[in-house]
Amino acid sequence: MMANILNKNKKLQQENLFLSVQQERYENLRSAIEDARQARHDIRHHFIQLSTMAKDGDLEKIKEYLQNAMDKIPNLTYHFCENQSVDNVIGYYYALAQKEEIPFAARVDLPKELSVDEMDLCLILSNLLENALEASRKTTAAQQQISLEIYQHSASILLIRVENNFDGTIKEKNHLFHSTKRKGLGIGTQSVRRMAEKNDGSCNFTYEDGVFTAKVMLRADL
Repeated sequence: MMANILNKNKKLQQENLFLSVQQERYENLRSAIEDARQARHDIRHHFIQLSTMAKDGDLEKIKEYLQNAMDKIPNLTYHFCENQSVDNVIGYYYALAQKEEIPFAARVDLPKELSVDEMDLCLILSNLLENALEASRKTTAAQQQISLEIYQHSASILLIRVENNFDGTIKEKNHLFHSTKRKGLGIGTQSVRRMAEKNDGSCNFTYEDGVFTAKVMLRADL
């Protein structure tokens, strides 16, 4: 009985940790998406202000205003696909990779309206790209490389592939990946598995010759 209680408590602690990390990641995503939306709103406001100044013919004031506005615009102007939320998430991690000089190649072919759950897709991407960045930071500059591919295979199936180099250390047991930062299973891969299953899909993680590959299939409920 004591063993069962301890085992249940351990599982509960792991579940609480999982939910806590995913909630934090979800809030970070919401913040990044909201920042991008606010930036678009500010740009429209800037155009109105510039139009008024142009009517007055005050060139110096226009130059000063433009410089001030440019200094405040966040460097998240990358464009990968027509879906705004997915575009913002990829842009967020792409900007982090650029800042750390980690090569990041992305091929994304998605329409504005998705056939799968938008937030689930964004969280899957967040987990995969977060893991790819963490693995890249542990490798030498010459080895660092992240590759992302997303496309609509059919009206009901969406495919994702993320590849990154790693330092050769992978903790795996019974086809489950363990975290290299803490005791227990890797939260990122667990989250991806759960959301793939939630969307009637599947995922597959492989590693060979220093390259870690994550493949995810999501199925829409048409």
